[in-house]
Amino acid sequence: MRLKHIEAFNALMLTGTVSAAARLLHVTQPAVTQTIQHAELQLGYQLFTRQRRRLVPTREAQALYPEVQRLMTQLEEVRRLASALKTGESNPELRILIVPSLAVRLLPDALTLFRRRHPDLALSVRTLHSNEIARAIALREADIGIVYGNVMHASLNEEHVATGRLVYVSKVKQRGSDRRSTIAMEDVLREPFIRIDERDPLGAMLADQWSRLGLSPVAGMSVQTHHIAMVFAEQGFGPAIIDSFTASATRCAELHVRTLTPEIPVEIRALMPQGERSQRPIEDLVAAMRSAAAASTASVTAT
Repeated sequence: MRLKHIEAFNALMLTGTVSAAARLLHVTQPAVTQTIQHAELQLGYQLFTRQRRRLVPTREAQALYPEVQRLMTQLEEVRRLASALKTGESNPELRILIVPSLAVRLLPDALTLFRRRHPDLALSVRTLHSNEIARAIALREADIGIVYGNVMHASLNEEHVATGRLVYVSKVKQRGSDRRSTIAMEDVLREPFIRIDERDPLGAMLADQWSRLGLSPVAGMSVQTHHIAMVFAEQGFGPAIIDSFTASATRCAELHVRTLTPEIPVEIRALMPQGERSQRPIEDLVAAMRSAAAASTASVTAT
């Protein structure tokens, strides 16, 4: 398929009609029809069938579309870069990937500091899980990734940002709650609690910890992110084990935060593509993340 075939195919998949695709591409309807016919002739199979005045994608078209979407995203990035280079900008946008829980408060706090140095720099922020971020940075799909733990990827540079800890959060009014600042793992595992799925690096670390202690949790609730676990705890669905950075984002005055013992450290790291010199905005973002994380740790300690 040629680029004009791909653009027409994408437009038709998005809009569903030749007329709407033509408006999207700023061409005539016959031009869209002819382009699709040429693409089908070259491919040797149909991409669309007509049903009740609408074009319905065939099975082959549906299989092609995810790859076409990725290609169109990359094409748009090339266009943006080409436009920026025309005006003399070498870095038109800072692309940030971050785990969902750290995007709730830690990243906004860091960006408040970052904007003092880079008020006009365009930013792109996406949330993924740590392993997905590592793969995306290795493929250079973003400029920096903020993750939990050490991913140990040969194609990445890692930089330590901050170290927190796992904490136990519960509503003060819940049965059995108290004002202790710590709680033993053995005590936590006696009652159901909300925990992070073991496919998450911190969830796996926690599971390994209680396995080493020869303990096992009472069946409770598992969720995908630390922030979801905290929100459920705030709503009274039970206590939860989350990281201290996420705990600092709570707006619930009734949420009591206690450090787990033995203490389990939680690291935040910045990931960058291997072999590339860090740009000033990336260095400044890492510094801002460190400052925000330090303030976050202080606020949790104060509670």
